[in-house]
Amino acid sequence: MSSASAAAAAVLLSALLFVSCTRTVQFVDLQGGAALTGTHSPWRRSITVTLPTGETVAGTYTKLAASDMGPESLFFGANAGELLGRHAVDRVYGYVRLTGEQGNVVEMIFASDWLGNGHGVARTSSKEEYRVTF
Repeated sequence: MSSASAAAAAVLLSALLFVSCTRTVQFVDLQGGAALTGTHSPWRRSITVTLPTGETVAGTYTKLAASDMGPESLFFGANAGELLGRHAVDRVYGYVRLTGEQGNVVEMIFASDWLGNGHGVARTSSKEEYRVTF
């Protein structure tokens, strides 16, 4: 195999591993410190977590826009910059609304790097707040 073919095969293998991987996302309750563990799929741009009630909430994230934090949002009136830390050019800012089969809602805003590692804040429709890392 030529070095060009080997390089192409390595790139393809790396891409396939990235596509198929899911990562752990950790939600830590800011009041009691209890932790929830979910999954983050960078390829599908999705996050899933099971709440303490046993309900699974899931959603697909998008780039954070001002309209995401409008009057219907659990983050209405919040300052994303204060919640996520200082602005950095190497960060992507995102938003996800996770919904469950029993009607619970979790909204999350986050900042991540180009490798998909990040942090954020999540709020639930039952007024809990979590620090999120992935």
